[in-house]
Amino acid sequence: MEKLVLPLILLLIFSIFIVESNAIVPKFIESQCKHTRYPGLCVSSLATHLNPTSQDPQEIAQAALKVSIVKAVYTKNYLEIVSKELKQKKAKEYQAVKDCLDQMSDSVSELTNSFKEFEHMKSAEYSEGDFAWCQSNVQTWLSTVLTDTYICMDGFYGYPMGGKRMAMIKARVLNVAQVTSNTLVLFNGFAAWHRANSNGGFKNKP
Repeated sequence: MEKLVLPLILLLIFSIFIVESNAIVPKFIESQCKHTRYPGLCVSSLATHLNPTSQDPQEIAQAALKVSIVKAVYTKNYLEIVSKELKQKKAKEYQAVKDCLDQMSDSVSELTNSFKEFEHMKSAEYSEGDFAWCQSNVQTWLSTVLTDTYICMDGFYGYPMGGKRMAMIKARVLNVAQVTSNTLVLFNGFAAWHRANSNGGFKNKP
């Protein structure tokens, strides 16, 4: 049963991203994104995946999390292809790519855990202690994803593999790191808003 959960969650996220279109960038998204490390990327990645009238920090943080999951899955799939090609050729770079693939697979699991925790947080009324526990879990998983991505990129030092393939791997992994960095900031912003405006549940909206 557990093995079915991840594909179902990913299918839901991907279907949402496919349906939504027509980017509109409301001021509220811009105001939230300006606090991130990569504000331009934040705005561009969220503009097509949010209700343009949204004023909800929770909705923005969750949309950012979905972006991170999609980027991580795409990167993992690409690394699987490259890894198989290098293994067949018995290339010495294979192990570095395989290690990176393992890190990215872990990242997909950690991001999916974060998504499930976020969904669970919305399903019931919470005490502040419960909310703090869930918040800590999500923050830990997102921070671990950042660690995974940089371990992946560090693993390529000393290998001669270059050209378009290496550039593509680095670009995709770096993109996962950047969108996840933004997600962590937006999630922290939501958590701060929650503490300031909620009595323990999710009923109150700004």
